[in-house]
Amino acid sequence: MTYTFSYETIMFEYSVNDIALKYSGDCVIDLDITFDWSLTFQTQIKKVTCKALKLLEFVKRMSAEFKFSNSLKTLYCSFVRSVLEYGIIIWESCTLDRSYQFERVQRKF
Repeated sequence: MTYTFSYETIMFEYSVNDIALKYSGDCVIDLDITFDWSLTFQTQIKKVTCKALKLLEFVKRMSAEFKFSNSLKTLYCSFVRSVLEYGIIIWESCTLDRSYQFERVQRKF
């Protein structure tokens, strides 16, 4: 994937040891962070919030009979919040206008 300030797509053939590398398309996943061609991280944000909501529902189902809120909070921080915060240092600046998606997960908790 090639990143540039230009709005036009740059098609350049990269090779390693004279073997051409395949063009990856619209996004690249590296260390479970999805980089799209415009670096908006929309795909990453959707993926993370979807995964966090699924984990939140799992935690709520498994802890329905818990009597102490500290136990529930510990489970939330361990499973759900860790998913929301993974790699946020990379794509945090892009989420300022999309923070409502993260707040939706936290409000559900």
